[in-house]
Amino acid sequence: MQTKLAGLLLAHPPLAVLVGNRVQWDTLPQGADQPSIVMYVISGVTDYTMQGASGYVQTRVQFDCRGETAADARAVAEVLNVRLSGFRGDFGGYRFQGAFAQGQRTRFDKDGPTNWFTDSRDFTIHWAPA
Repeated sequence: MQTKLAGLLLAHPPLAVLVGNRVQWDTLPQGADQPSIVMYVISGVTDYTMQGASGYVQTRVQFDCRGETAADARAVAEVLNVRLSGFRGDFGGYRFQGAFAQGQRTRFDKDGPTNWFTDSRDFTIHWAPA
């Protein structure tokens, strides 16, 4: 699901215009351009029946939308929200049964000479292989 979710975001032209191909899981390459999105799985719950796993999974994902300015980070986060909030549909062999916004926070980070702003958005994503 992780690579397909990144592909789903990049398939949205308004988001691709802002971040190019800078949508990654867990980390960005050092010195990567901004704006970007770094995604983290916060939790995942697999559904089970008496016969075993049903294939349905509920995953909470944190999307760190980063930019050189707070406005850049917020712009990416807002377009991400437009793409994902309430999204239902098939993509890349997966059925996304619903994506729901669950939280938001902002922060400023400094790593040596590098500064960036982050607008984090959490979503609960319900999915299963199609």
